[in-house]
Amino acid sequence: MDKNTIDKKAIFYIDEEGDSPVEEFLDRLDESARAKITARIEFLGKHWHQVRRPLVDYLENGLYELRVQFAKDKVRVIYAYMFKDYIVLLHGIIKRSAKVPENDKTIAKQRRIHFEKLVKEGRVKLP
Repeated sequence: MDKNTIDKKAIFYIDEEGDSPVEEFLDRLDESARAKITARIEFLGKHWHQVRRPLVDYLENGLYELRVQFAKDKVRVIYAYMFKDYIVLLHGIIKRSAKVPENDKTIAKQRRIHFEKLVKEGRVKLP
């Protein structure tokens, strides 16, 4: 890794009640799936500047998807680069169609806007 490149910290979207839908999504997966996704999230934080398909893909409007394939499931974690040094994990899905459904992208966009507002208002602190 280039010594001038700074790691980004991957963090979970948190609402004002302190709930994290992505963590809740991951908790519903089996242990091996959680371990693989967690390892990919850590890898993304360290290698964000050089990771490409098939591990990640750009969706739209500053949203990206972390792509993890299992035998029958395609797990996606939608994220955005925010606040200079952060990767905010916004929404998790098991993808059943060729493309990420519009509804899921809308949820991620709304969470990004909401999280930015919570941080700016000081109601959520960045680690």
